[in-house]
Amino acid sequence: MSALSTVSLLVFYPLLVNLPLNLVRFQWGSKHGLAPMPPEMQKEAEAADRIVLYVSYFILLAVVVTLLDRSQFSVYAVGLTIGNWKSAMALGALSSSLFVSLESIIPAEKLREEAESQGSLASWYGLTVLGSLSVELWRALCIVSLIRLDLSSWVAVLVVAIAYGASQLSRTIATAAGAFAVAAAAGFLFVKTGSLLAPLTMSLIATGVHLYRARHISSRVTSRLASRNVTCPICSATFHPGKVKRKMTTFTCPECGEQLTYEVGTTFDYLWFALSIFGVPILVYFLGFRDSTLIFASIGGAIWCYVVGMSVRSLFNPPQATQLEGYGGLRLTEKSKRLERGRPNDD
Repeated sequence: MSALSTVSLLVFYPLLVNLPLNLVRFQWGSKHGLAPMPPEMQKEAEAADRIVLYVSYFILLAVVVTLLDRSQFSVYAVGLTIGNWKSAMALGALSSSLFVSLESIIPAEKLREEAESQGSLASWYGLTVLGSLSVELWRALCIVSLIRLDLSSWVAVLVVAIAYGASQLSRTIATAAGAFAVAAAAGFLFVKTGSLLAPLTMSLIATGVHLYRARHISSRVTSRLASRNVTCPICSATFHPGKVKRKMTTFTCPECGEQLTYEVGTTFDYLWFALSIFGVPILVYFLGFRDSTLIFASIGGAIWCYVVGMSVRSLFNPPQATQLEGYGGLRLTEKSKRLERGRPNDD
């Protein structure tokens, strides 16, 4: 590939994912600016976001396959080989543990806002597989093309990681930094093993865990809305969340008017998550499982251990209400009600 084709491919992905292809959001923004959407239109926009993601990943995959076919690179050059699949998948699974550990410290409030917490689970499964495949193949072709232009391997990995991180700058700086770290690790795995299976395994595991946490927390909070009574941490009033003014994951205290939500993501949750991710593979190894059996037994055992442990915990841990992030403290509309509750009687 020429230098122009390589640079074009390098910037293609950041441009593609930042194009305003969602017509629902584009039309609303052109007419109403930054005003919040009505709930019905918000659901339409989220559904359109998923369709746009599918289209973007298909376009990226088609472009990469076309350039690979027209170039002089063999499929083996971009890692499409199963020659060392055992060691490649094992290294990818091991590398994913770092990002899975970082995933466990993301606050539950942030996970509820993620797009993965809404929509069909099957559609997100498809997006996870298609997105990981297309992005990793794009990354591998970019790295190989840069190396053929006489750049060193580590420089090529760094340049591609910067391009991938730049694609997330439209969200937050922290998200872009995280994307850069993931891209650098994936590029290193590809160069180290020469196989696409290593970064693909890491990406699928890390993305799958993020999807599970986003769906698990959202469904757990929603299901608790129909469970037992809770106590307001502000005024100590006891009430049933399903019988007061509420949205999907938040509800309002009928006494003081405080915006509340369920407390999730406790210290036990994080410790049990880390124990499942790291403890189960070690146990499986000492039980005598080796090669590919170790990978699949570790993944399946870790998921089973975490789910069973959290299920048992939920039987003994009643739901706890907490202030919704961003709504803490006294508000002018509620100050008088709280003062009245705390005012002593004349007699």
